[in-house]
Amino acid sequence: MVTVSAATLKVAEFLPNDFSLDASVSYDLEIQRAIDQAATQGASLEFPAMTIAARETGWRLHSGSILLMRGATFQLSAECAEDGAVFHGHDVTDVTLIGGTVLGRNDVWKDGVNIRGVRITGKSARIRIHDMSFRDLSSNGVGLFGSADHYISDVWVRDVTVENCCKRYPDYLSGEKVEPNSVREDQGDVAFYYIEDFVVDGCRFERSRSDGTHFYRCRNGQITNNRIYRAKMGGYFIETCEAVIGKGNIMWENGSRGATIERGCVNCVFSDNVVRLSGREGLWAPDCIGLVVTGNLFDRNGRKQNRPPRYVWNANITIDNQRGDPSNSPTRDYLITDNLIYTTDSQIAAIRVDATDDTRDIVIRGNLLLGENRRVLIQGSNVSEVHCDSK
Repeated sequence: MVTVSAATLKVAEFLPNDFSLDASVSYDLEIQRAIDQAATQGASLEFPAMTIAARETGWRLHSGSILLMRGATFQLSAECAEDGAVFHGHDVTDVTLIGGTVLGRNDVWKDGVNIRGVRITGKSARIRIHDMSFRDLSSNGVGLFGSADHYISDVWVRDVTVENCCKRYPDYLSGEKVEPNSVREDQGDVAFYYIEDFVVDGCRFERSRSDGTHFYRCRNGQITNNRIYRAKMGGYFIETCEAVIGKGNIMWENGSRGATIERGCVNCVFSDNVVRLSGREGLWAPDCIGLVVTGNLFDRNGRKQNRPPRYVWNANITIDNQRGDPSNSPTRDYLITDNLIYTTDSQIAAIRVDATDDTRDIVIRGNLLLGENRRVLIQGSNVSEVHCDSK
């Protein structure tokens, strides 16, 4: 439910009578004044259909900010040289952003300049971001960052498009260098850290220069009905999350893993997704407690060449224990059922399980394995804890 105030102010009322429509003139101060006044009055703020010059310093959001931006385009300058965000808020509640397109220039910005579309931090809650588009940024389209002491709660991101954004983070076997002066938070077209009670639905995340999505220490969330295409690295990425459902997503031609659920994730579900043509696994799921993977279609994942003996990853689904896992989590209580898995002869297996001493209660049943390699490979010191109807 998107809340829009009955009272509406118009940005045009704060601009000169002959204001430019083509971003040739900056209206930074006038727009900030409009945002400030609308929040003070409890009014929505409507932007005109125009191209607006934007800077990395951006505009500060307030509690109660409601920005109606359909038809507005925010064009960042090629001269941007510092980290920043077009819209940013700290310790804000009841913020709604609807519509609008944010355009960056990551083709000319220097390496290590990290500019987001929307960045919200601190003790924030009740955030709604709908129908926005972000292109060519050097960090997230949408980045929300709470903390262990205060999760940002009640967040809805719907019908958002993010294309060709994020820091440049190549596959770690490619030999390419990671972009300098950047941190993990700059990965992911959408990046959530310490977020609870959230929905990310109906979005398109395409051609990320790192991960398509990045959810870290989040809980009680739904990631549903999204298209995650051709990320340089992984597509769907959740780490140390609790009670998160990934359902109805399409992940296609992502450069590394189609989906990763790892490092102490607890009681998560991955169902009814299509994961196709990933560079490495369709799903990599180490070090979780309570994971349901059911009703998915995995199609010819693991396209990248293995480099044995250290790197042997290209099953459609891999369950193992990650070396150096900081969560120190066991791998236990997995239900892998009723998935349709297409394989190729270049894959090590359809499903691979490395069962170490802290692996417990892994159930693999009722999956339909097709193609050239239909093997379920179970190995390690604790194979008796893997209950499988085919090997």
